[in-house]
Amino acid sequence: MKRHVSFACTTAALLLALSGCGSGDGSSSLSGSNADPASASVSDTPIAYAKRVNTISANPTNGAPTAPGGDLLIREKSSPSAPEYNITTQFTQGVGDASGPEVSYDGKKILFAMRCPSTNTAMIGTERACTGRWNIWEYDMSNGGLKGGAYRRLTSSTDDDDVDPTYLPGGRGVVFTSNRQTKSKVNQALGHSYFALDEYERERVFNLHTMDADGGNITQISFNQSHDRSPVVRQNGEIMFSRWDHVGGRNHFKIFRIKPDGTDLFVLYGAHSDGNSFLHPREMDPKGKYKGYVASDLMPLSRTHEGGALVFVDAANYSEQNTPANATVPAVGGQAQPSANTLNFDRGLSRYGRITTPYPMWDGTDRVLLSYTPCQVRRKGVIVSCATLSDAERARLADGNRLISEALTDELQDNVAPSYAVYMFDPAKQTWLNVAAPPDGFMYTHPVALEARPEPSTVDATNLDETLKQQNMGLLEVRSVYDTDGLGRMGDAALVPADLPSGCTTAIAKTTPSDPLDTRPLIADLLRMKDPADRAYGCAPARFIRVFRAVAPPVGMTGTRGAIGETEFEMQQILGYAPIEPDGSFKLQVPADTPIGLAVIDAEGRAFQTHTNWIQVRPGERRTCDGCHSPRRGGAINSGAVVNSTPAGLIASMQAAHLPGETMAATRTRLDPTALQLAPNMVYTDIWADTNKPGVTARTAITLSYSDLVTAAPTNGVINYPEHIQPLWTRARGVNGANTCTTCHNDPAKLDLSGTVGGSGRMSSYQELMLGDPLLDANGNPVLRIEEGVSVVARGPALVDTAASEGEALGLTRKSRLAEILWGQSLSSGSAARLAHPNPPGTAPDHSTLLTKAEKRLVAEWIDLGGKYYNDPFNSNSGVRVITGLSQTAFATQVFPVLRDTCASGCHQALGSSASATPPGTSFRNNRFVLTGDVEGDYNVTLTMISNACNASSNALLSKPSTAPHPTGAVGGAAVLPVGSANYTKIANWIATGC
Repeated sequence: MKRHVSFACTTAALLLALSGCGSGDGSSSLSGSNADPASASVSDTPIAYAKRVNTISANPTNGAPTAPGGDLLIREKSSPSAPEYNITTQFTQGVGDASGPEVSYDGKKILFAMRCPSTNTAMIGTERACTGRWNIWEYDMSNGGLKGGAYRRLTSSTDDDDVDPTYLPGGRGVVFTSNRQTKSKVNQALGHSYFALDEYERERVFNLHTMDADGGNITQISFNQSHDRSPVVRQNGEIMFSRWDHVGGRNHFKIFRIKPDGTDLFVLYGAHSDGNSFLHPREMDPKGKYKGYVASDLMPLSRTHEGGALVFVDAANYSEQNTPANATVPAVGGQAQPSANTLNFDRGLSRYGRITTPYPMWDGTDRVLLSYTPCQVRRKGVIVSCATLSDAERARLADGNRLISEALTDELQDNVAPSYAVYMFDPAKQTWLNVAAPPDGFMYTHPVALEARPEPSTVDATNLDETLKQQNMGLLEVRSVYDTDGLGRMGDAALVPADLPSGCTTAIAKTTPSDPLDTRPLIADLLRMKDPADRAYGCAPARFIRVFRAVAPPVGMTGTRGAIGETEFEMQQILGYAPIEPDGSFKLQVPADTPIGLAVIDAEGRAFQTHTNWIQVRPGERRTCDGCHSPRRGGAINSGAVVNSTPAGLIASMQAAHLPGETMAATRTRLDPTALQLAPNMVYTDIWADTNKPGVTARTAITLSYSDLVTAAPTNGVINYPEHIQPLWTRARGVNGANTCTTCHNDPAKLDLSGTVGGSGRMSSYQELMLGDPLLDANGNPVLRIEEGVSVVARGPALVDTAASEGEALGLTRKSRLAEILWGQSLSSGSAARLAHPNPPGTAPDHSTLLTKAEKRLVAEWIDLGGKYYNDPFNSNSGVRVITGLSQTAFATQVFPVLRDTCASGCHQALGSSASATPPGTSFRNNRFVLTGDVEGDYNVTLTMISNACNASSNALLSKPSTAPHPTGAVGGAAVLPVGSANYTKIANWIATGC
């Protein structure tokens, strides 16, 4: 089902053709009785925009897609009849590309990105103008006017790509996004230095960088594991950008903000809102009706050429859709489409076309300059307007649950290349006025108005702790993990009855908020929870914070996907633990400029929730957060009278030591600075409760360490299944090994925990734990479902559940049936999992006593981090290798066309996630080989499917599609790439060149 929201909806079915929409014999249609025809003069404002070939593979997941034929154009007026000038052709010479123009605040200069072959003859001064990579350029019109400006190349990399430049205010330089990774490439996990791929293992990650006005002092300021794109500067001086949040099943672009020095990174809007990818966000006119709003294009993760719907986001009053910033704001709101007819922001047919790269005008009209492409399809190979389709035909094309075989043979195909033209949209008049139409085979995108606008405020750099800065560390303080948002990430939604200690009726005491702006009916009663004389003191469930970091997939490595295993999580490393104090606070030092994740841990070492986005601190940054995913509203609940309360049940010396405004963690770490250091083990002793006073009881002491492990203990926070988890199943237990796990669990038809290696190249026990059994109907026949266009046998729940996304992020151990059996508790697994994997029979040993506390801790850590097979790509046994002989050039000519036509056309697509229910047929559980049509990215991800270049047929790249059925579990059908076929042979020959 498609999900649309709009400010206004029309009931009229009138479809008005828009003139000047480029190629094709039918121009499609926006509707609305107020639509105006193309005007002779929309505005006297000159504009700039990128002219690009319309076959380019542009998706949110592509950081810098390119194809020969692009240029930067300037038009004298915002009118289809105005003269148009190509200002880059002298450099591109017909074989380059240009994108992302941005105007200086005085309207006299344009920043843009340009790529052209190093063989081009153009010069800039005494140097070759082209390097073969994307570089940042400036066009200065101060003296020469629109077509006689001066050129300046700000970056000149021959190895990296720099795109999406924007001027910083106050003459402080430029912010842009780049795959240089100037800091992160030398600051990777486990002491290695390398370029990181994104979390689809496709492209070198693009992160935000800044540079001086002359192109010097290039500094990386963001450290995401996937792309950070489209930076612009808000009027308050902050940088606003689109961030690819991709951890586990969480897979979308949302709007973030950050200071120019890289401090104070936080989500601005949309982390749990409808729609997948907010791209190209820009502030609306602060003098207009939509002051405080952000205009953005909302789209799916791939396959729409970065086209979607225009949305206006009320970022001033909402942190999420239907999540008001305070109680004075309506409960419903946050984002809406301003057009009379709603455009589709999901995949599939968009009846009224799609827009991209909106640019709000700041002239008091609230108009938006944007690129629009009509809805067109092919009927029997001929391009026709979607206005010619019947309701049944539109429904058929919009059906995301069709078989690929059926869709490919349909006479209707939704595969027309976009013909984006520049339009001026007026939300008040509901008019769409044509400004510039591209020639056949091209599109016009990224329009910007060449006019002055108020320069944003200049943000001073954050005051830094010089000692921490020199240590490349930062400080992170959370005032209370119980100060949580409506999702209840550390609230009742994450808890079960097993979390209640003896004598407790509720784990988290509640009270009504004293802040009149607070939107929550109840909040944690920290006054009671920090009072050792109150029963609530001992009932609080959060005991530790686990800190972990990403282990990024390296560029140029083969076998990565096989090493990661049957999970959507990338490799991770545990950095350590710190205690959570009774008021829910913690304070600790963490590595700076590092993608960090946090997990709140229970008394058994299991995470309550899965942290599905990466945070960072800069060197010397001291960062304080109110709580866990707390909404933007009033003050922290652990503030004022609450934080300054010193209950009588506290030890007198701790009462006296408290300073105004300090959380319990702040007091503790001030008195004992060593407590700021992450510890390898979970150890807690109550230092607060004065048990000599009547009615005072200390919190339970906890020690969870590896000290009693008989098998190998992880080192450096890295857990690998073959080395650390498999030995637990084969370790001798009980008299004469009677209780050894593999004594009973050695039957492949039931559960085989032996260490044999299966057809996947991984241990059979791993596959057994991570994949559920096929489902059978009442007659014993396999249950079928359509998954990504293929009819497959449905699988039941696995013993280990690693599914996590923005809508469901419970701790993976606590929701895995394996943990419930090993701990002997009912936690958070579902009824289907309990039915598929019932409790052991009464004749079996008590499974809750079989593993030691240290072994359970190890299992919990392995599952909570996503259940990877290996978490170290440099482990000699992981199968990850560097193969230098596999040429990208040969891949582009020999392999890429095969993958594009046989694999990428149907199954292997980036589908993403959203706050809405997952549509049918879009499960990515067993499909993580993602192809988008970009040669460099498809090359990198293809390398991850190769483990042995000297035995081509053994690699997953060939062995899987040459075996019927494919994918595994599919019903019927021939092999996609039969052994010996021409396409099979092309790929095999290419693989062999790496031997």
